[in-house]
Amino acid sequence: MQKFPTLLSLIGFVFASSTFASEPAPAPPNGMVDLVFGKKYTATSLVPIKYSFAPMEAGLQFSGGLTDGKIASSTDYHDHQWQQYIRGGMRSIVVDMGQVNTVHGMRGRFLQDIPHGIDFPREVVYALSMDGKRWAVVGTVKTAISLTVTNPIVQTYDLTGLDYRARYVKMTFVVDVFSLADEFQVFGNRGIADGATIPNVTPPPVYPDKYCPPGSPKVGGTRNMVLITNGYYKKDPAIEKNSVDQLLPYVGYISPSGKIKDIMFDAVLFSAFGAAPSGGQYGADIKKPTVLSDWQYYIDNTFMPDYNVAALNIATGKVKKALDKPSYREKVEIAIPYPTPTSKYFGVIDGKPVNMEKLSDRERLIRWYVDEVLRKWKDGHFDNLKLVGMYWISEKAAFTINDSEAALIRYVGSYVRSKGLVLDWIPFINAEGFYEWHSLGFDAAEMQPNYSFHNYSVRELGEAADACRKLGMGIELEIHWDALKVDSLREKYYQYLNWGLKKGYMKGAAHSYYQNAGPGTFYQSCMSKDPDIRKIYDKTYDFIKGKYTETNVK
Repeated sequence: MQKFPTLLSLIGFVFASSTFASEPAPAPPNGMVDLVFGKKYTATSLVPIKYSFAPMEAGLQFSGGLTDGKIASSTDYHDHQWQQYIRGGMRSIVVDMGQVNTVHGMRGRFLQDIPHGIDFPREVVYALSMDGKRWAVVGTVKTAISLTVTNPIVQTYDLTGLDYRARYVKMTFVVDVFSLADEFQVFGNRGIADGATIPNVTPPPVYPDKYCPPGSPKVGGTRNMVLITNGYYKKDPAIEKNSVDQLLPYVGYISPSGKIKDIMFDAVLFSAFGAAPSGGQYGADIKKPTVLSDWQYYIDNTFMPDYNVAALNIATGKVKKALDKPSYREKVEIAIPYPTPTSKYFGVIDGKPVNMEKLSDRERLIRWYVDEVLRKWKDGHFDNLKLVGMYWISEKAAFTINDSEAALIRYVGSYVRSKGLVLDWIPFINAEGFYEWHSLGFDAAEMQPNYSFHNYSVRELGEAADACRKLGMGIELEIHWDALKVDSLREKYYQYLNWGLKKGYMKGAAHSYYQNAGPGTFYQSCMSKDPDIRKIYDKTYDFIKGKYTETNVK
């Protein structure tokens, strides 16, 4: 599983004073004024970011802001006219004009600089209100410029032709990674003009406000799904092969005396290492696309004799026998590599070359891959297992790689469901598209808090849980690959469990569990004679069974 890079490494912001000259914002149309010029405004995110991204964002809000009547003189993101917003799904900019005015048009101005993680909002939504509580959406403006354009470029999102009364105005825009805006303008006349009407209130979005429940059909009935990595690993090919003995402690809870006492994880996700044999990446990396032989390699590795799926089948049989549970079947999900669009020769399927620059051919590749997995599954006669889903391996919706990203994911979801399976997703914290996981075509999503890998306040676990609950997601628990060596990293893992009590996701949410490969941190902790290390395995079991009690963390 890929963990996203630190934001500073992505963009390298400079916090020194700006040396760029500003320019006057575009003048209002004849007879109109900018009704928000010089007004104060508030900016709120879709999900809480107080303990994750807000501390950095606070240093990227500069004097003048979005209503000072000035725009950046440059497409350089260092220009301090650009107000910089980080993750959080969306921002809503609200201005109280102080009186009821007549609004005829609205405009936002944004920068795109893809190499630095800055992309245009995929859409900007404008709304008006008389009381600041009930809002009327009066227009949505989608980007007219592709998010794949890499050179720095500016775009205005103009909404014209309005004739409405309002006191409050709102501009809401998507923030996938970084969104940079230098001005918000509202054109119209002060006071109420003859003929101006109050727009009809738009019902606000309704969010689930409930975790994806454990055992839900959305997640194929899974409750606690552990990630097992397989595929291609050049440094040590042995790590590609998960054996029966290595997988046994994942299916069954093994006591300190070595006895199988209970079911442990009820589901296993086989997910590829990042690198592929050709040098490509199984994840979304436009610079390192895969070829067909990479996909075939992953299928062959997943279904190789005696290892991985086959080994899991045998391990599950042993657990069933030990526990006298003859009808038990371990649930399984299998990853789908990301079909990176590229002009590079990819391969031939059914006698026809695959052109990865064409959406129809990427869809054809998906059909071939899913069908091959299902054929291998059927031929394997894995009587102790149940294939319930496929996993979209990219941890973000790669909107800046291809304009057809949303269409592709929706197609994948539709095709997977036609085979009686679910399409699952585990985006990193506030990843591109995370808040619209359902409309993108996923059946379920479990978001990564990423607390184990970043220097966040521990309260970030709480706000990540709040986001998951709001959006109807499950949640991923993550243990750092060095947790067996470093006490503080082990303690970070226990905080995930502690916050599961505080936020109710221990019993209330479907879980996935990230661990290191070869053969995995939970396996190593199970086998350890060190009580501090063994504790990881036992505490995880308690959490799975809903009987975990808070672990004191220094």
